[in-house]
Amino acid sequence: MIKKTLYFLLEWKAIVLIFAIISILILPLNFIFTPNTLYKLNYPYLLYIWGNFDGIHYLSIAKSGYFTYQQAFFPFYPLIIHFAASLIHYQYLIAGLIVSHISFFLAILTVWKLLVLDNYKKMFFFLLLVLLMFPTSAFYGAVYNDSLFFFLATLCIYMGRQNKWILGGVVGALATLTRLNGLALFFYLLFEYLYANKFTLTSISFTKIRYFFTKHVYAILLIPFAFLGYLLYVQSTQGDWNMVFSSMKIWNQDKITFPLQVVWRYLKIIFLDRSFNTVYWVAIIELLFVVWYSIIIIYSYKKIRFSYWIFMVLSFLIPSLTGTFSGMPRYGLHLYPFFLSSTMFISNKRSLFKTLYFSISIILMFIVVMFFTRGYFIS
Repeated sequence: MIKKTLYFLLEWKAIVLIFAIISILILPLNFIFTPNTLYKLNYPYLLYIWGNFDGIHYLSIAKSGYFTYQQAFFPFYPLIIHFAASLIHYQYLIAGLIVSHISFFLAILTVWKLLVLDNYKKMFFFLLLVLLMFPTSAFYGAVYNDSLFFFLATLCIYMGRQNKWILGGVVGALATLTRLNGLALFFYLLFEYLYANKFTLTSISFTKIRYFFTKHVYAILLIPFAFLGYLLYVQSTQGDWNMVFSSMKIWNQDKITFPLQVVWRYLKIIFLDRSFNTVYWVAIIELLFVVWYSIIIIYSYKKIRFSYWIFMVLSFLIPSLTGTFSGMPRYGLHLYPFFLSSTMFISNKRSLFKTLYFSISIILMFIVVMFFTRGYFIS
């Protein structure tokens, strides 16, 4: 299994790098969102391009700590980069890439363990194909926290399935210190704990409630407390815990907005704005991903564990409340339940649908790689 998985990963990486090379011939390089001169001088093009956009901030935090408006980038990923860089003579870009690739491989191994547990062992390689051909999968190999969060979130799910609540709480807390939507893992573990201990609305009594408050529940509470701990850290170092949210203003993500309002805003952009610039096409791509996520959420209801489904829904809902779908194409990358449901959905379709799906995925994947590596925002 590991040998064949590595073969899949090498093929995937080769495709991503070929797309990056072809992109050089199509788009001029935009220097605004690419790593600074130091990285460009020290590393070849096919390396430093994976530190674009958010990668710049993660590398900066890993090297020098937080600066103004960087508090939206949660600390665990840059902390791991800093530790890894200390082992390789402080080559921060290389360290970031190593952390992302190792995390991605560990995430895939954890997915395998979960599929065995869920009795879906036979669909592993098809799921792996769906995962690797997902349009934004190139971010798994960038200096982004997606791989690390995917690993931690999937490991937390596995710990919950094994009734290892303390380990699940610790891993979930680390996931929350990696990305805000780690908070959704609290509800996943809580539902798994209630199910494992046969708590239902009709069986609740004073005695059961008393026994509900155990060390296992306190361990699950580590997840929201990790988030509160980060807010306290920002308060103590910056004097204003709200900087975590106000720093999101740069991306227009500092206000809570009803998701249907965001959909309406995107529809107006698509049908009224005829500029056909990169922002216009990115808006279409973002809305397409929202539609696909919605299809999978509706399809998977009662087809996967309810705790999985709740985790997936909340993971999509939390970022959609920020008033924009910016970054939405990447949010599916973090979710084992999403890829499990997608695999179930696609595998039951006819060959024509599968061919069409993977063709569209590869085309979108090329567009994502082209925009990202050439310095144009895509997700």
